[in-house]
Amino acid sequence: MFPAPARNHNQRHRHEGIRQMASPAPTHAPSHRPGTQRSGPLRSGPGRSLRLLTVGLLPVAGLLAAACGSSGGTPTATTAAPATSTPTTTPPSSSPTAAAAAGAHPVVTTKTVGSLGKILVNAQGQVLYSFTNNGAPVPCNASCLSVWPAVTLPAGVTTPTGATGVGTLGTTTANGPTQVTVGGLPLFTYAGDSAPGVANGNNLVSFGGTWKVVKAQ
Repeated sequence: MFPAPARNHNQRHRHEGIRQMASPAPTHAPSHRPGTQRSGPLRSGPGRSLRLLTVGLLPVAGLLAAACGSSGGTPTATTAAPATSTPTTTPPSSSPTAAAAAGAHPVVTTKTVGSLGKILVNAQGQVLYSFTNNGAPVPCNASCLSVWPAVTLPAGVTTPTGATGVGTLGTTTANGPTQVTVGGLPLFTYAGDSAPGVANGNNLVSFGGTWKVVKAQ
């Protein structure tokens, strides 16, 4: 009676071994930590190339947007430099054609005055004088100029012009104002001349020199 149970026990172990062999071994999925990205094999193909191209163009698009934003401000006006003209200077001339060409009235002209003959006068006909000592010009100070006014240029005129027979005209500032000269000698009028063509100052000696009318050439 006792051998039967031992056989049943051996059969039970044999059936359990068969079931274990038939059952597939359990597979354990790799653990995945929260917050981490599961890595996998990189795929190649048109889709991946398009994604790489898009990612590469993003910085370029950003730079272009920044450049457009900076250039979109208030436009800067460009101011052209004003044109400059070279000033011209008319040289002194004794020819009446110089005054006619310039369209200006002569500052110095000539007039026949009694026994003095043809002498220099200004545009108003006042007799003109030189002031010298032994042939050299003498300075005329403020007191002198109050009696013997200097011949100056009209407003807007920079070069003296003369009629025929006047001689070579120029300017000087030796006595203060820009004064007209003839042959290098400053020209004056006389406060004691009562009218044009009157030469009361001829051969007067005062202020350290002699006053003389200027003969025309």
